[in-house]
Amino acid sequence: MLRVSVDRIEPGMVLARPVPLPTDPHRYLLQRDMEIGPDVRRRLKDLGIYEVWIRCRDLEFLEGVIDEELCEQQRLLYAQVRKNFEQVMRNAVVEIDIVHFQNSISSLFDFLKNSSFGRVMLEKLDAFDNYLMSHSTNVCYVALLVGMKLERYLIQERSLLKPRDAKDLRHLGLGCLLHDIGKMRIPQEILNKPGKLTPEEYEIMKQHPMIGYEMLRGQSPPAAAQVVLHHHQRWDGKGYPVRVDQHGKPLEPMSGRQVPIFCRIATMADIYDAATSQRVYSPAKPSVQVLHEMRTWCKGAFDPIVEQAFYEVIPPFPIGQTVRLSNNIEAVVVDFNPRFPVSPKVQCIRTPSGERFPDPSQEEIDLSQYPDIEIASVDGTDVRPFLDTQRSRPLHSLDPVLV
Repeated sequence: MLRVSVDRIEPGMVLARPVPLPTDPHRYLLQRDMEIGPDVRRRLKDLGIYEVWIRCRDLEFLEGVIDEELCEQQRLLYAQVRKNFEQVMRNAVVEIDIVHFQNSISSLFDFLKNSSFGRVMLEKLDAFDNYLMSHSTNVCYVALLVGMKLERYLIQERSLLKPRDAKDLRHLGLGCLLHDIGKMRIPQEILNKPGKLTPEEYEIMKQHPMIGYEMLRGQSPPAAAQVVLHHHQRWDGKGYPVRVDQHGKPLEPMSGRQVPIFCRIATMADIYDAATSQRVYSPAKPSVQVLHEMRTWCKGAFDPIVEQAFYEVIPPFPIGQTVRLSNNIEAVVVDFNPRFPVSPKVQCIRTPSGERFPDPSQEEIDLSQYPDIEIASVDGTDVRPFLDTQRSRPLHSLDPVLV
């Protein structure tokens, strides 16, 4: 099977995986092995579903790589977020269902710890019919993956706790799941505005961390509430909300290790998922482009140790993605190499002239061994301008704190 953009679905393509209903993770909009027609493609885009898994006889081994149980865990988490957030939007509840959230996060965390799927990000949850809810689910998933790479660093940074408690990521997951809950109290005309916010509107939007923190005060563990309050606080001291003293005068902003470690992880997960997702005011960007921009445009914004771990679990080219190589061969990404992020293993499926290789399984290439060949484009987008900053992972003194 291979990952295909909805825009690139062709007549006769058959689903390798079912497409669940946004409102019910236990029911399906489309069943496995269904042929996708043009009317279905439009419906998928209306629901915020931009990629599907398609049958490909030479790539069926990927079914063992992208485990459906992971997707099930993500959908269950999304359903829980949706149910609770909708109640908040209707002002039907004042209390957040923390216990159910914690149980769902524990299930996802335990699954990742006990399987081989905690090594690298495999699949984000599509936006379905609500970006904010799927974004919360994805930020939780990404943050857990990064946190699992940082056990030693978490013990070091949370030294007041016992090591077992310091590296427990459930409060990180809870904080990430609820990091944007304050947006439920932001006027919808601002939250869903398709164009650029005015300075006045932006100031209102910047209130959402404090609003969310106040909503959770006394209900959630302090470590989770800190994530909600400080997920826009940067390593270099930039960000918001602005700290003030008891008289309302601005204080020196938090920076560096003053920012809680869970917040530093949440910051990167939040930025990455937002930029790789379709939003009302901007299209989704390819992962390789977003990672390049985070490395270049955001210099100094991230904890260097967290940043290194992040780039080791987030692939520029997701497994299953179709790419075109610089020699004009069409290929599918089949593995991620964190030491050479933009040079993954690929399986060639079509020649430069468009003919199918007789036996693609014999055409696997580890691009890290072929420096004269690189991935040139994804879905028709030239990605070569984004490769130089990601060609190799530097080995330096930060490595000992990673697991």
